[in-house]
Parts: sequence; C-alpha cells; structure tokens
Amino acid sequence: MARLVVLSAPSLADGFRLAGVATIMARPGPETLAALRALVAQGDTGLVLVTAELWASLDDRTRDGLERLARPIVLPVPAGAPTDVTTRGELIGEMLRRAIGYRIQLGGGGP
Repeated sequence: MARLVVLSAPSLADGFRLAGVATIMARPGPETLAALRALVAQGDTGLVLVTAELWASLDDRTRDGLERLARPIVLPVPAGAPTDVTTRGELIGEMLRRAIGYRIQLGGGGP
C-alpha cells in the first residue's frame, strides 16, 4: 500500500503529525531537495505533499521534474487553510487532475 507523506518546515510539522500524517521536516533549499530525493527513491510513497514555502525554495527545473513523476505524486500545498472558496476549489481540482489524470470542475454550492 502506498503511503502519504508531508514534507514540512519544522514550525508546521506538529500540526500534520497531530492529524496522523507521516511528516518529514526540512528547511528550505538543499535540505528540502535531499528529503524529496530520498522519498522518491524509497518506492513505497504514493503521495508527497510539500508545503508552499519548501516548494518555492526549489528551482523551476526541479519542480518541473517532480511534477512529471508518475509516482510518487508530488503536490505543493499552502501552509494553512485557504480562505477563498475559489482557491480551495482550484487546489482540490488540481490535486484530482494530478492524481487521476483528468481535470474535474467542482460545482458551486447552488441548486
């Protein structure tokens, strides 16, 4: 069974751990890159969520390469909850597109 892992800055790691998610702490830059390389090499990880701060610390070429991987799926996630309904919908839609290969448009809350 593939596992879910969150790659987070130390300041946010406890929150993910309290939610029951396997969490690896890293600092922006080379430490983040090393942690991601190790996760990709392990082979038992199916989904890696990387907090936005750590994701932004990677260069464009590295991010592009990670986004093209079939497994694990590597997705950046905002640190904290987005308050804008549109942002949440876009985030969920993008995660679904990456996970299943199709773009899904989520409907509004109306009738």
